[in-house]
Amino acid sequence: MKKIIYLIGLVLAFSGCSVESYDSNEDLMTADATPAIQNTEESLDFGDLCAGEEAEFCLNFPQAKKPQGDPKTTNVQVQLLKYGDDPETEEIEPEDHEYYDQIFHTAENTQACFFYTFDEADTYDLRYIIGSGGFTDVQAEVLDCSECEENFSYVINPDGSYTFTYLPAEDMENAEIIFTFAQTVNSVWGDSSVTTEWSKSGQTEHAFLDLEACETYWWTVSLEKECNGSTPNNNVWTDFKVNDISKKNELTPNITQSCED
Repeated sequence: MKKIIYLIGLVLAFSGCSVESYDSNEDLMTADATPAIQNTEESLDFGDLCAGEEAEFCLNFPQAKKPQGDPKTTNVQVQLLKYGDDPETEEIEPEDHEYYDQIFHTAENTQACFFYTFDEADTYDLRYIIGSGGFTDVQAEVLDCSECEENFSYVINPDGSYTFTYLPAEDMENAEIIFTFAQTVNSVWGDSSVTTEWSKSGQTEHAFLDLEACETYWWTVSLEKECNGSTPNNNVWTDFKVNDISKKNELTPNITQSCED
């Protein structure tokens, strides 16, 4: 990262959904009154920026002076690294061609602010220059800040199979998925939203998956009742668990099949 030598005490503040702050013993980079120490040779994380939400970016710097002491404005540029064709040229570039797109340019006295929206969750490379002295490279991590409520449901399909749907509210690595088919003699898995390898243990079937928050997962299964008792109806499905926590609710009662058919 190139150091702007004459800008001792430079302040760079990025704000989005929520913003953490950092500074250094050379170039001060803060967004609040209690910054943490950050070496200028390390990458800078400006906290949580949300995809699809407009964020305000502010750069603060000392007042520049003319030789006679009168104030003068300072040029400020911010550029974003992009890939593909540069709109400033007519050349057709490969998809992985890199170029910097200028997203902000102004001349101000001590502060330059602008608004920008990152459409997708990703880590973005930017660079900025204040006055002269070369560009400083920084990174901004943009997160998917969408919120959702956990949900579990099932439907009975026209062919008699069942489709179970689960929507997690948080990311889960290697989550254990457990279906309980209490009085089922045979289960046949059909289509699903994600490839799932099931293992059977008694009346339960298990799988391990990485789950992403707010993504819908579904599995279709055909169940064959086991009618070897005196009850007129058998419970072919009784529970669904994630990491041993039941997601069964008032809208998902036991699934039964008649033994009198």
